Amino acid sequence: MTDKTAGPAALPIEESKRWSIWIDIEGFSTLWERGHKAVLGLTALMEGIYRLGNEVYHNDGDRLFAHQFGDGFIIVADFHEPELDRCAAIAVALMRHVSRAGCLARAAIAEGEFADISGLWPRAIREATARCGSNDCVPLGSALMTLLPVMGTALIAANKLDAKNPVKGSILTIATDNAARVSSSFPRQEIADGSCFTIIDWVHADHACIDHIWTTAGIGRPAEEAVQAVRDYAIAEHPPAAWIEGTFGYNAIS
Repeated sequence: MTDKTAGPAALPIEESKRWSIWIDIEGFSTLWERGHKAVLGLTALMEGIYRLGNEVYHNDGDRLFAHQFGDGFIIVADFHEPELDRCAAIAVALMRHVSRAGCLARAAIAEGEFADISGLWPRAIREATARCGSNDCVPLGSALMTLLPVMGTALIAANKLDAKNPVKGSILTIATDNAARVSSSFPRQEIADGSCFTIIDWVHADHACIDHIWTTAGIGRPAEEAVQAVRDYAIAEHPPAAWIEGTFGYNAIS
């Protein structure tokens, strides 16, 4: 589905921005080399997003747009949301859901603009998509060219925020400037060596939206099970000390 809901140009800049979540599988390349666990984590993430969009948030206004990039996804809101609790709850639920597959995820929350850019494609591409009746791929000889009809800072802001955070591990990052837009139901702390990054405790967060996602679609798991999943992962995968420090320290796991 192509997102056709870019806000009108008259909107103030801050009101034209939508939240976005970048979420991917921790240690994907290493897990891939060891066996099929990496695929289990990615399929759990994919399943979670699919069920969220079909069983929980499926109406105009609260619907979600998701785009895969390798072992991760960008998830984007339908419209600007002044409060970020729903966004944080979705990230928490998905991170807990991935942990059910024996993997862990890493995520970040940011904001940006998002728009359909397919009208700017070359004429040959537009005509090819019309002939195929597809908005995301066209023939390339006997092969295929896959397209992304949407673009904007929402697609890169959360990924860039995650990449810049020096803390290692399975963590949920938000810019400190946006942290006040998340309620106290989501425990968080600024990173030790700078105030630009705040990390939300995805293991212990307790919010009505998390409960709603769990009871409606079975996406997520109770906090106590998430704690055990992190401990089990550390035992099974032997991650570096910096990963242990970041994951356990910022998620209040002893």
